[in-house]
Amino acid sequence: MKKITLCTLYEKHYHFGVAALANSLLASGFDGDLWVGYRGPLPDWVTGSGDYDAATGELRLGGQLTLHFLKQETSVFFTYYKAAFMRDVLDKHATDAEVIAYIDPDIVLKCPWADIATWFDGGIALIEDVNWNFPARHPKRLMWQNWFAPHGVLPRRELDRYYNAGFLGVPREHADFLTLLAWLCDLVADYNAGLKNIKSGNAPDLFHSTDQDALNFALTVHEAPLNTAAADAMDFLVGGYYFSHAIGGAKPWLGGHVRRALRGHPPTPATKAYYRYANHPIRMYSPLKFSLRRISLGVASAIGRFYRKS
Repeated sequence: MKKITLCTLYEKHYHFGVAALANSLLASGFDGDLWVGYRGPLPDWVTGSGDYDAATGELRLGGQLTLHFLKQETSVFFTYYKAAFMRDVLDKHATDAEVIAYIDPDIVLKCPWADIATWFDGGIALIEDVNWNFPARHPKRLMWQNWFAPHGVLPRRELDRYYNAGFLGVPREHADFLTLLAWLCDLVADYNAGLKNIKSGNAPDLFHSTDQDALNFALTVHEAPLNTAAADAMDFLVGGYYFSHAIGGAKPWLGGHVRRALRGHPPTPATKAYYRYANHPIRMYSPLKFSLRRISLGVASAIGRFYRKS
C-alpha cells in the first residue's frame, strides 16, 4: 500500500475543525501524519497537551497519528494556498510520501481508512461538488478557456463534472499538477485583487468559487487519471458514507443550533457528524459544555422535523 500523508490549513476558530478531523482520522484507523499549516497562535488543546512537543511542533496521538504544526508566514488567503502548501509538504517535509491529500478543516472522515486507501492509486482523488453537473461546453468553461488562453494555458481534455476543492489527493508522480494549480490560483487571486472571501460576485461571474474554479480548469489542462466519487461522498446528497463536509459560514463549532432551527435551518448531516468526533480523544470542550452542545443539537433536530425552509 502506498504511503499517504495528509495536510490541512487553518486560522482563527477553524482549529475546532482541525481537532475533529484529527479525531475522525484516529477513529478511522489512519496511521500516519497530518501536516497542519496555520496562522496566528496555537489553541490550548495543542499547547496544553502533555503530548505536544513545542520544539518540533509535533502532537503525537496514541502512537498512531502525529500532527505537525507548521506556521505559515504567507499573507496569501488560504483558499488560494492549498496547492502551494501541498507541494511544500511533499517536497520538504514528507519526502518519503508517495501521495499527499489535502482535507479542509471543516471535514470529518466517517468510514474506516481502509475503505478509501485505494482511492489514491495512480490518479488525482476528487469528490463532486454540490452543483456537480458542469458540461464540457458550459458557458463558464468557455469563459475560463478564453481568459486563460493569453497565459498560455489550454485545455487538453473535456470534463462534465465539477469537483469540490475541500478534498484533493495527488500522487507524487503527478506533483506537477500542484505546481500548475498553484500558478492558476495565483492568477485567479490577482484577478480578484487578493479577495479575502471564498466567493466572488455572482454565480455567472468569471471566477465565482475562486480556487475551486481554478481547480476545475486545471483538471482539464492536466491529463492525470481522475479517481472520483459522487457528491454523496461529502454528505451533499443523502446516503453518504465517506466524508462529511460542513460547507457554508455556519460552522458546527460556532453553535447556535436552536436559533438556526427556529429560522428554518435545522442541523445538517455534517453538523451531526462533527459532534461525533468533536471531543475524543482531543478534548476542546468541558464535559458540561459538550453536554449542553449535544442537548441543543438534539432540540434543534427535533424542531427540524416539523419546521424547515425549503
